[in-house]
This record gives sequence, structure tokens and C-alpha cells, in this order.
Amino acid sequence: MEEHWKLPYTKELEDAISANEVCVVGVFGKSTWGHTSKGCVINNLTNSASFNPHYPDYLRKNGVYHTPNVETLIPNIECSFDQQKKVLFLHLTTTYDTAELVRACAMMRNHLDNHSDFHDFWKNQEVEIAFSLLYLFSVCHVLILVHPVSIFDISYDKLFHHMTNLRTKVLPHIKDVLKGCSVGRDWWVNGRPCPPRLLFVMQRCHLSNLQVESSGAEHSTKKKKPPLKRLQHTIEDQIYKILRNSRVLTNSAVNCLFTVPPNQAFVHIMTEQFEKVKTEEDPIRSMLKLLRSSCETHRDPTARSRAYRLLTNPPTQWRDEEEDEIEDASNPLWAFLSQHTDLLLSKKGFKDSVGRNALPTHFEVPSLKQWLKVANNLYDLFFMKVKKVETVDETKPDINEKILEMRQELHAQIDPESRFSEARCSKLVSLASAAYQSNLPMHYTSKVHNNQLGQALSTYALHARGPARDKYEACVQAECEAFWNDGRRLCEVHSLTGRHCVHRFHDLPTDGKSQPDANPPKMAHSSRSRTIAASSCGRIQGPRDDPFTLQEANYDFYLRMDVQALPVISDADTFKFPVHERNDKQSMVSPELHCLVEQLHLGSDSSSSEKDVAARIRHRTVSGESDCQTSTQESDSEEQLDEAKPLPADDRQRTTSANYEFSLNSETMPEVQSMDYADDMPQKLTYTEGMMHSGLAEDILPLFSSWSLVRLGAFSSYIPAHGLEMPGFLPGTSFLVPWDISLQGEDTGATHWPVPGEARKLSLKETKLMQQDMTKAYVGYEYETPRGQRFICSAPDKAVKTSGNGIVRDPIQPLLDMDMPLYCTSPVSARSGKPLLGQLMRVYVATPPESNAHITLKPKVVPGPSPTPTFYPSQNEIVLRPNSLWVLRFPYVYVSDSGPHLQPKDLSQLSAWRVLKMISVDIDH
Repeated sequence: MEEHWKLPYTKELEDAISANEVCVVGVFGKSTWGHTSKGCVINNLTNSASFNPHYPDYLRKNGVYHTPNVETLIPNIECSFDQQKKVLFLHLTTTYDTAELVRACAMMRNHLDNHSDFHDFWKNQEVEIAFSLLYLFSVCHVLILVHPVSIFDISYDKLFHHMTNLRTKVLPHIKDVLKGCSVGRDWWVNGRPCPPRLLFVMQRCHLSNLQVESSGAEHSTKKKKPPLKRLQHTIEDQIYKILRNSRVLTNSAVNCLFTVPPNQAFVHIMTEQFEKVKTEEDPIRSMLKLLRSSCETHRDPTARSRAYRLLTNPPTQWRDEEEDEIEDASNPLWAFLSQHTDLLLSKKGFKDSVGRNALPTHFEVPSLKQWLKVANNLYDLFFMKVKKVETVDETKPDINEKILEMRQELHAQIDPESRFSEARCSKLVSLASAAYQSNLPMHYTSKVHNNQLGQALSTYALHARGPARDKYEACVQAECEAFWNDGRRLCEVHSLTGRHCVHRFHDLPTDGKSQPDANPPKMAHSSRSRTIAASSCGRIQGPRDDPFTLQEANYDFYLRMDVQALPVISDADTFKFPVHERNDKQSMVSPELHCLVEQLHLGSDSSSSEKDVAARIRHRTVSGESDCQTSTQESDSEEQLDEAKPLPADDRQRTTSANYEFSLNSETMPEVQSMDYADDMPQKLTYTEGMMHSGLAEDILPLFSSWSLVRLGAFSSYIPAHGLEMPGFLPGTSFLVPWDISLQGEDTGATHWPVPGEARKLSLKETKLMQQDMTKAYVGYEYETPRGQRFICSAPDKAVKTSGNGIVRDPIQPLLDMDMPLYCTSPVSARSGKPLLGQLMRVYVATPPESNAHITLKPKVVPGPSPTPTFYPSQNEIVLRPNSLWVLRFPYVYVSDSGPHLQPKDLSQLSAWRVLKMISVDIDH
């Protein structure tokens, strides 16, 4: 049989020792690590090195540091059998030992996160320790409680109480296990071989064991006991009184968890032995001592064998046999224990019951083979390793499930902190929920939800205590989330102008029909914010709902407005920007829009036919939809938009083949050559669902045009004295700025100061010749506010000014040579006094009748500071037809891959949002 093993014992037992009767001694308690751990107590009892010192060597294995698993932090029982003394020693290692405690702390650092996890871990360890000790109390005759210092740890009293209650519940299951182990009746009835005796061993104190001599008369009468002896007696009295008052010890030893001898010592303080172990059994000190003795002593060649034996054996075996015999005779620890083990081995037993009618106690000394069988079966019971047996009665619960229930009950008993915390924190959940639900609107966003949730958690944290705090904090969060998601969650989608949808959480309808009663409801997004906007041509105004898609913002709204502007602009007067055309040619125009066109056609006096209107819609309709989203910003439609954070946009691109042909109208203007791009375009093109900007690759076309260029009429349709007769213009701001163009190639629109000495009057003939070489055009940059107020600027941040007869005297040069701001302050302020911003939406150009003056547009917009991309239409350069009044409509929103580019909150930064100079003229000589 091996000198040292762990339970359960699974190997074959030798026949020579299987029939030996054994006295089982269990050792448990608290100790330090290393060679001074409580394993040294057993080593001193057996004068051997049966149990190795406990070091936290798990931290380093093969030179690599690692962390222990939770499964390895269960109590272990080490065994050692002394054949000479017929004593079987059991050594229980738990987290009460410093080495195991260090292992647990290393595990907790990497696997546990919060206070409640730490608390549950330590309480689970206490449950494991209680079951392990109850196992020792069920299989041992004598138990030794080892403590590092000479005091009684009062926490053991509480632990013994829990073990007493637990033993009453586990006893029926112990008896079921003992039925098949061939034990005596008394052992089977009581579930243990005898009521075990509990002995206490303190490792050190600061007192000496020397006898104090008295002087005078006292010396002749009596002698005082040594201080160490008196301390032992004092500790025995304290322990006995504590255990008797707490009713752990009673008169009847049969019903007690353990007993203490009434007439024998049960406390031993091993001060001298501990100091000896501390100094002599230290491996480093012992090796140095051996090295020193080897250097001082002359050795003959025959002594090498002894030196070799000393070097290869542990320090406890460095003594000679004669020294061992001397130490056996003078081993106070063994003398302390042997007086209890001899009573069992001599068949006398323990008589620990007190009182007048003390009942005799049973005892049984089993053989080693018999004891190992009982120990293995009880080990499976206490550590939940009993194999499940198929029985006829399926309603009978498994024994492992019963033990698990007992563990849970014991956990509740030894954890009053959790019971208090559970009771307190459970009451606070309703209080925190009430704090969350106070002053809430019908529907609200995640921002409001997070603010209210923070207030609820603050209210909960103010009163919550104990390890259940984290558990019920999660319950508060779950309850608040459930309340929010129960029809009160606001849609988190934001419009392209920064406002969120006011509907509760919903899905978009697939067939265009709203289903508000569905779960979740199906409806379109709406921010309930409306502005007034004009059509692409600017002839009519109408309400605009806050757009949530790029196509709705820059295309669909203007398409609906344009078909209402009568007469409908013909296809010949519409410039077609290049767009990507799908192969299926499917139109994205809704049925409602078709019905609107039919109604307008029936009630219109215009000469446009239904065929022209349908052709107009067919040419201007493309498919595609943007998935762009923006961040939250709630403001009145009449006020300025606040700063918002854009969300990323989808920049998906696909490759297909298409041919494009662009012309201004070759049928009505034969002198202008049509522009055919079919040969210049590559066969393989990519498209974007967003807008054209400088961040895209070449040869990319949009699915729809965010820009619009239409011809309102001939040059003569603009009357300078009347201005633009369109709705929404502020008084005096609907006039275009005149532009004098020299047909000789010199622009007279610029004003030059005369050189001194060269100023002279022109003659009448020279004046007439100059007028014959001049032509006039008109230009105007129109800004539009959310209220629908429109005004034309003649320079950056300057509205056009006219005289009483409608003559504009502002120079044209700022409009030709300077960048214009994308946002300009309106001449009229809002109700609150806050200035209103107008966005550049249209540029009017009245081209002269002369065919040799070609005005070119190169629109480019930079909607923000660097690195904002530059936006432009799908055709960068556009030559306008002469003798026409053109209007270029800009996009309502500018969206790139990073999201929408909104106007800044700080008005001082408006200069970064600009429209690059875009108008030029070429003269054919």
C-alpha cells in the first residue's frame, strides 16, 4: 500500500494489511503554507514525511504561469497509514489553508467580476467545507482541529451548529449507504463508528513550557504549573463553556456531533515542536546545515553512502534510527494523541457522556478493508458522485438531487446576508420602476429612456444593499426595458434634416398601405415637421413633409410639384441629366401620383395632352432609394436646424451596361448641335444610390438626378421692371441682376476706375457703336427659408436692392467672380428674433437672344468644411440655350457616404458652406 494517497481509494489493497484494525484520525483546520502547514502535525505524529508541504506551486507549471480552474478548488482528503501505530491519518485541505486560499484568489481575479460573485463563491466554499467536515465526522474516531495560534476561533461554533442540523437530514441517506457495507448495527443506526472525539492543537504561542519556581513559604507548600500548561487548561475551559452554552455539547454523547473527554486533556500547544519544525525542517536551512556539517567534519570514504542518503532523502529522514527512538519517547504531540487512540485500540472505547444517568456510547474499530469500503461509498454520497440506479418507483427522487437540495438549504442558512439583501432589494424594484415611469410621454426615444433608466438605477442604488444588488439591478433594467418596448418605444429613425420619427416603433409598409393595428404597426416615417417649398421651376409652392429618403427629398417631391405647375413644362424645355437606367425600365411613380396627373389633366385648360404628361413623367422617373439616416435634432420648422450627427450611408455600387444621349433640344433649336455621349461612354458603368460628389470614382451615374434644369420661357418672358412674378418672394427681392455682355469678347459688367487724366466723354457715335456691340443677360441666386420666404441675392450675404421703378443697381461682378454661400441670413427674422437662414435652391439665368453669346453653368457645392466632398450634377458643364429663361434647381439635402451634411449651429461657420463660382460666358467671333 502506498504511503500517501487521496480518497476515494481505487487500488487493490494488500492482504497483509487489509485485516488490520485501524483507528482513524482526521486533521482539519487553518494553517499557513509551506513546511509549517498543518501537514507537519501528522508528520510529527508519525515521525515521517507522509504529507508534503503545501505551496501555491500551481501558479507555475513547467515554467509557465497558469490560473486554476474552479473545479480544482474543492476540498481534498489526503490519507496516510501508519502500520506500526495502527493509525490511519486523514488530512483535509480546504480554503482555510493558505495555499488553497491563494489558489482561490488567483481564480477569482480572472473569473469573477462583481461583489455578488465573490460573495457567492465564498459561501459555496463554506458549504463545501461543511460537507467535507461532516464526512470526516462520519468516518473518523478522533478529529484534530489545528489552529496557527493559541486561541479558539469562535466561527467554528456557528459551523458546528450547521453541521449538526445537516447531519440530522443526511443520516437516513448514510444509513442507506451503510446497508451494503457489512458494518455493525450500532454503526448503521448512528451512521458513524463512534461519537468522535475532537482535539485541539495550537501550533504556537509566546509562552514557555518551563516551570516557574516559587520562593518563601509558597515554595514549601505547592508549585505553580508552567505558563504553557496553565494556558492549555484555560483554553480547555473556554472551549467547553462555549460549546456547552451553545448546546453543541450535551450530556448525551450519542446525540452530539462530537465529544470532548471530560477527564483528559483535549488541547495541546506545540510551541517547541513548531519552532523545531520551523527551523530544522525548512529545506533551505536544512541543506545549509548539512553543507556546514559536511565542511566541518572529516569524512572517511565509507561515509559517502550516508551523505548520499542525506542528500536524497527529505529532511525529516535525516535522523538516525537511534535518534528516532529517542524522539518517539519524547514526542509530546504523540503522547497527547496516543492516550485517546489507545482507548480504541484496547477496546475500551470513549466514555464521554456526563450526568447522573449517562448512557454508554458505542464504538467499533473496523479493519482497513472494511473502512475503505465505507469511506469510498460515503465519499460518493457527500460529494454527489452516486451513480443513478434504475428503480421501479420513478417518483422517488435521485439521491444526488436530495443532496443538492440539502446543499441549497445549507447555503441559505449560512448566508443571512443574502437573505437580507434579497428581501430588501426585491422591494426596491417596484420603487425604481415607479421612478422610471414618472413624467414619461406616450412615446419616447432611447435618449429619454436612458435618462429615466439612469434615474431609476440611482434610486435603486441609493437603498440597495448586499450581494443581491447586482441581481435585482438587472431586474430593474429588464422591467424598464419591457415597459419601454410595450408600445411606448419611439421610432429611432431620423430624417435627413435631423428630426426623428414621432411614431412608435414600427415597420415600413411593403405594399404602400399603412397598417396601424399590426404588431409592430406598419406605417411610413413622419416627423410631423412641415416646411413650405417651391417646385423646381419655382412657379408654385406647397407643403413639404420632412424627408426620410434621399429620393423623396431631392426628386419625388419636386416631381409631384412639377406636374401640378400648369402648364406642364414640355420635354423639350427640360434638360435631362445623365442617370442610370435599369434594364427592366420599371417606373417608381406611385399609383397616387398617376391619379393626380389624370385629375390635373381633366381639370386643366392647358393644351398639353395626356400623352405629353405621361411622357414627361416617364422621362423624369427613375428607380432607387437612399438608405441615409441622420442623428436626432428636434426644432420648429420655422427655426434654424441645430447641429446633428450624421449616420453612415450605404454606398453600394453595381456594374451594368447602358448608353446615354444628352441634348438640349435639337428639334426646336437646330443651330445648337446635339451632344451624343453614346460613343464616349464606356460600355461598363457603375451607379450609386446616392448623389454625385468628388468622393466617387469616375464613370458613376446616379439612379435619379438630385438637380433640375428647366426653361421657363424666352428671354422676353422676364420683365425687369416686374421681376419674377412667383409666389413667396419678399417685397423687392424678386429681381434679377442685369449682366452687360460685350459681343467683342470684353465683359463690361465689371466696373473700372478711370485712369487719372484719361477720363473723357464718349461721343454720341461711339456710344451707339458700343450699344450695338453689347447684349444683356440677367442672373439671380434665389434663397428659400423653411417658411417659404424667397429672396434673391446680388452678392454674398446681400439681398438684391432696387430703386422705386424696379431698376437693380447692384453690380453683377460678385455673382460671377465670387463663391456664394449655401446659406444666407434672411432679411426677415423669426418670431423669437432669431435670424432665419435661407438655403440656395435656384439660380435664374436669362440668356440673351444673340446666338454667339454662350453662357455656361458649372454648378459645384461644398456643403461643409474640409474634408467635405464637392457635390455636382451628373453633367458638370452645361451650355445654356440662348433666348431663354433658365432655372437651375439645387438639391434640398446633400448626402455623401458619411451621411447628410447639415447647416452648422454656429452661424460664424457658414462661410464653409459655399457654392463655387459657376457662371461664365463664351463669345463666338
